[in-house]
Amino acid sequence: MVVYVILALVFAVFVALFAVQNATQITVTFLAWQWNTSVAVVILGAAAFGAAFGGLLALVREIQLKLRLRGAEGRVRRLENLLEEAEAAKLRARELPSEAGSAKEQL
Repeated sequence: MVVYVILALVFAVFVALFAVQNATQITVTFLAWQWNTSVAVVILGAAAFGAAFGGLLALVREIQLKLRLRGAEGRVRRLENLLEEAEAAKLRARELPSEAGSAKEQL
């Protein structure tokens, strides 16, 4: 995780340096809109949008994994309970023949 943060910061520094070195004015046209802005603003805006979109996708994936983990933990608890019940039944089944033998001896 720390490696990803360091790599992201290094990448952000390179993007910022690139944007500052290319600060000329351009005309941006998108669908029906048109505006004059700096290349640096376009570069930094695109990088910020990409980071936000990537973070959103990572957040969605993390939520999915947490939900799957919670479901798996629930299944583990249910299976542990079933195992405990089966072991208790096994112990009771072992005790029954010995109790039946002692009851025959008393008769």
